[in-house]
Amino acid sequence: MVSEINPYAAPQSAPERPPPLPSDLGSRRLRFAVGFAALLMTGSLLASACAVYDIESIVVSGPLLSVCAIILAVLSIRPGLRGFWILSASMIAMTIGCFLTILLLSWSPGDAQTPIGAATVVFAIVIQAGWIIVGSVRNREKQFELQWRAEG
Repeated sequence: MVSEINPYAAPQSAPERPPPLPSDLGSRRLRFAVGFAALLMTGSLLASACAVYDIESIVVSGPLLSVCAIILAVLSIRPGLRGFWILSASMIAMTIGCFLTILLLSWSPGDAQTPIGAATVVFAIVIQAGWIIVGSVRNREKQFELQWRAEG
């Protein structure tokens, strides 16, 4: 006698709730993303202060902050963390913009001191709005976690 139940068939009804994601991975990714976002925002303040004092410091701070921005972009692939993309993209755009400006205008360090120094200060002030993004992402993640625990 042949059984009519096919073990390989697709389920006939949807599960009550989606299977939980490993919470350790999600919370770890959130902590690292928040850490790298904070590093970008505080690092931009320090880098702009150094650039105003000595413009040649951007040779180190620019690529260093760009690497942090790329790591943040990779960490924020998850839908709940995509708010961090604007921080990553703006940091990378600032680095590329400064590099191309100096390269295409053939500026010496003395020529670049005032305009690039001023641009980094303005950027450092504007990117501080990223703290709002950090707060909203953290609050959204906490609300999601509380809601998920209440349902389960």
